[in-house]
Amino acid sequence: MNLKKYVIAVVTSALSMWVLAGLWHNLVLPNLYTDKKAHHEGLGLMLVAYFALASLMTYIYQRASDGRRPAWDGAVIGVVIGVLWVFPHELAMAGVHGDSIAYVFKNGAWHVIEQGLGGWVVGLIWATRSSRPSPPEGASRSPSPGR
Repeated sequence: MNLKKYVIAVVTSALSMWVLAGLWHNLVLPNLYTDKKAHHEGLGLMLVAYFALASLMTYIYQRASDGRRPAWDGAVIGVVIGVLWVFPHELAMAGVHGDSIAYVFKNGAWHVIEQGLGGWVVGLIWATRSSRPSPPEGASRSPSPGR
Protein backbone atom coordinates (compact mmCIF):
# COMPACT_ATOMS: atom_id res chain seq x y z
CA MET A 1 0.00 0.00 0.00
CA ASN A 2 1.18 3.46 -0.87
CA LEU A 3 0.59 5.31 2.42
CA LYS A 4 1.12 8.79 0.94
CA LYS A 5 -1.40 8.09 -1.83
CA TYR A 6 -3.83 6.62 0.72
CA VAL A 7 -3.67 9.70 2.94
CA ILE A 8 -4.05 12.11 0.01
CA ALA A 9 -7.05 10.15 -1.30
CA VAL A 10 -8.70 10.07 2.14
CA VAL A 11 -8.17 13.77 2.87
CA THR A 12 -9.26 14.95 -0.58
CA SER A 13 -12.30 12.67 -0.72
CA ALA A 14 -13.38 13.49 2.85
CA LEU A 15 -13.11 17.23 2.31
CA SER A 16 -14.95 17.09 -1.02
CA MET A 17 -17.85 15.08 0.48
CA TRP A 18 -17.94 17.34 3.56
CA VAL A 19 -18.17 20.48 1.43
CA LEU A 20 -20.87 18.90 -0.76
CA ALA A 21 -22.78 17.86 2.38
CA GLY A 22 -22.61 21.40 3.71
CA LEU A 23 -23.93 22.82 0.45
CA TRP A 24 -26.77 20.28 0.31
CA HIS A 25 -27.86 20.44 3.95
CA ASN A 26 -27.38 24.17 4.46
CA LEU A 27 -28.24 25.72 1.10
CA VAL A 28 -30.33 23.37 -1.04
CA LEU A 29 -32.33 21.26 1.41
CA PRO A 30 -33.80 24.17 3.44
CA ASN A 31 -35.14 25.62 0.19
CA LEU A 32 -36.79 22.34 -0.82
CA TYR A 33 -38.38 21.56 2.56
CA THR A 34 -39.76 24.34 4.74
CA ASP A 35 -39.51 22.15 7.86
CA LYS A 36 -35.74 21.63 7.33
CA LYS A 37 -33.52 24.40 8.64
CA ALA A 38 -29.90 25.13 7.82
CA HIS A 39 -27.80 23.83 10.69
CA HIS A 40 -24.17 24.39 11.48
CA GLU A 41 -23.77 22.57 14.76
CA GLY A 42 -21.78 19.37 14.64
CA LEU A 43 -19.72 20.30 11.56
CA GLY A 44 -16.51 19.12 13.23
CA LEU A 45 -18.01 15.76 14.09
CA MET A 46 -19.36 15.51 10.54
CA LEU A 47 -15.84 16.07 9.24
CA VAL A 48 -14.57 13.21 11.43
CA ALA A 49 -17.37 11.02 10.05
CA TYR A 50 -16.41 11.91 6.47
CA PHE A 51 -12.77 11.07 7.18
CA ALA A 52 -13.88 7.66 8.46
CA LEU A 53 -16.10 7.20 5.41
CA ALA A 54 -13.36 8.27 2.98
CA SER A 55 -10.88 5.97 4.69
CA LEU A 56 -13.26 3.03 4.31
CA MET A 57 -13.94 3.91 0.67
CA THR A 58 -10.21 4.22 -0.10
CA TYR A 59 -9.47 0.90 1.60
CA ILE A 60 -12.21 -0.84 -0.39
CA TYR A 61 -11.10 0.88 -3.59
CA GLN A 62 -7.51 -0.30 -3.37
CA ARG A 63 -8.72 -3.87 -2.68
CA ALA A 64 -11.49 -4.00 -5.28
CA SER A 65 -10.27 -1.95 -8.25
CA ASP A 66 -8.12 -3.52 -10.93
CA GLY A 67 -6.98 -0.04 -12.00
CA ARG A 68 -8.25 -0.23 -15.59
CA ARG A 69 -11.11 2.26 -14.97
CA PRO A 70 -10.06 4.04 -11.77
CA ALA A 71 -12.54 6.94 -11.75
CA TRP A 72 -15.45 4.66 -12.69
CA ASP A 73 -14.46 2.04 -10.09
CA GLY A 74 -14.20 4.73 -7.42
CA ALA A 75 -17.57 6.20 -8.35
CA VAL A 76 -19.25 2.77 -8.24
CA ILE A 77 -17.73 2.03 -4.82
CA GLY A 78 -18.91 5.46 -3.63
CA VAL A 79 -22.45 4.86 -4.91
CA VAL A 80 -22.64 1.47 -3.18
CA ILE A 81 -21.32 2.98 0.06
CA GLY A 82 -23.85 5.83 -0.29
CA VAL A 83 -26.70 3.32 -0.48
CA LEU A 84 -25.38 1.07 2.30
CA TRP A 85 -24.51 3.94 4.62
CA VAL A 86 -27.42 6.31 4.20
CA PHE A 87 -30.56 4.56 3.07
CA PRO A 88 -31.08 2.25 6.09
CA HIS A 89 -30.25 5.13 8.42
CA GLU A 90 -32.69 7.46 6.66
CA LEU A 91 -35.46 4.87 6.92
CA ALA A 92 -34.81 4.48 10.63
CA MET A 93 -34.79 8.24 11.15
CA ALA A 94 -38.04 8.57 9.18
CA GLY A 95 -39.59 6.11 11.60
CA VAL A 96 -38.24 7.93 14.64
CA HIS A 97 -38.73 11.55 13.54
CA GLY A 98 -41.67 11.12 11.19
CA ASP A 99 -39.86 12.37 8.08
CA SER A 100 -41.68 11.69 4.84
CA ILE A 101 -40.67 8.73 2.70
CA ALA A 102 -40.25 11.16 -0.23
CA TYR A 103 -37.62 13.00 1.84
CA VAL A 104 -35.88 9.68 2.61
CA PHE A 105 -35.57 8.89 -1.08
CA LYS A 106 -34.47 12.40 -2.08
CA ASN A 107 -31.84 12.58 0.64
CA GLY A 108 -30.76 9.00 -0.12
CA ALA A 109 -30.40 9.91 -3.81
CA TRP A 110 -28.32 12.92 -2.84
CA HIS A 111 -25.97 10.72 -0.81
CA VAL A 112 -25.56 8.37 -3.75
CA ILE A 113 -24.33 11.41 -5.71
CA GLU A 114 -22.24 12.74 -2.82
CA GLN A 115 -20.50 9.45 -2.03
CA GLY A 116 -20.24 8.64 -5.74
CA LEU A 117 -18.27 11.86 -6.24
CA GLY A 118 -16.17 11.09 -3.17
CA GLY A 119 -15.34 7.66 -4.62
CA TRP A 120 -14.61 9.23 -7.99
CA VAL A 121 -12.07 11.50 -6.27
CA VAL A 122 -10.45 8.45 -4.64
CA GLY A 123 -10.18 6.73 -8.04
CA LEU A 124 -8.69 9.79 -9.72
CA ILE A 125 -6.07 10.21 -7.02
CA TRP A 126 -5.23 6.52 -6.92
CA ALA A 127 -4.79 6.55 -10.71
CA THR A 128 -2.02 9.15 -10.73
CA ARG A 129 1.35 7.97 -11.98
CA SER A 130 3.09 7.58 -8.64
CA SER A 131 0.59 4.92 -7.57
CA ARG A 132 1.54 2.63 -10.44
CA PRO A 133 4.30 0.16 -9.68
CA SER A 134 7.73 1.10 -10.99
CA PRO A 135 9.74 -1.36 -13.01
CA PRO A 136 12.11 -3.45 -10.87
CA GLU A 137 15.65 -2.20 -10.35
CA GLY A 138 17.86 -3.07 -13.28
CA ALA A 139 14.93 -3.79 -15.59
CA SER A 140 15.34 -2.29 -18.99
CA ARG A 141 13.15 0.62 -19.82
CA SER A 142 12.03 1.40 -23.32
CA PRO A 143 15.07 2.06 -25.48
CA SER A 144 16.12 5.64 -26.04
CA PRO A 145 16.04 6.96 -29.58
CA GLY A 146 19.28 6.37 -31.41
CA ARG A 147 20.24 3.19 -29.55
